[in-house]
Amino acid sequence: MQVVDLTFKISKSSLFALHPFVKNIQVDRAYSLEVEGFNISKLSIYTHSGTHIDAPYHMVKEGFKLDAFPLDKLFGEAIVLNVNVGEYGEIHAEHLEKALQSSKLEVKEGDFLLINTMWWHKYYDKRYDSEYLAERHPGLFMDAADWIISKKFALVGIDVMSIRHPSLAPKYTGIKPERVHVKLLSNNILIVEQLVNLDILNNRRVKFGVFPLNISDLDGSPVRACAFI
Repeated sequence: MQVVDLTFKISKSSLFALHPFVKNIQVDRAYSLEVEGFNISKLSIYTHSGTHIDAPYHMVKEGFKLDAFPLDKLFGEAIVLNVNVGEYGEIHAEHLEKALQSSKLEVKEGDFLLINTMWWHKYYDKRYDSEYLAERHPGLFMDAADWIISKKFALVGIDVMSIRHPSLAPKYTGIKPERVHVKLLSNNILIVEQLVNLDILNNRRVKFGVFPLNISDLDGSPVRACAFI
């Protein structure tokens, strides 16, 4: 079995490429081998830093929190679709349907959907700044969210910082919270953002798991996301 790590590795050298949530990560040495006889670090991190999962409570007032979802809801079969619409590209239902038809894959109720826009390469191949990555990425419009719901997916993952198109951000629309997130999360469809390494999985059905921190009352969590071939 091959394990494919789909998780963005956070490091000091990678912080240029990430959302401000990640730039504020702090790792401090709280105890040292030299003084106390052991190393322990103190980690300060947002729940939506790096590769992470959104629970309904993230944007739905009465939505489920992350600990309401057992691990068997976070591990299952995923189909991986190639939806490369380019910089600032709009992802609509027709793009997802075309990608599905091209993949020749069948959707089963409860499947996970992973969307590879190729945007994840921008985190690694060149030193793009965080503003560019956050403002110019491709993203979903409402009809794409409706398509995902109609296919009865249980989870959707994507290789960008936010699943919605940047033009739908509240600072442009004046609408809070974001409609694409709310549409998916209010249907208890979990969202995983900032995946990487999806290319080799294009048009394949794989086992997929996201493993968040086991902490009560979270709206989301950084995850280790993996595909198993």
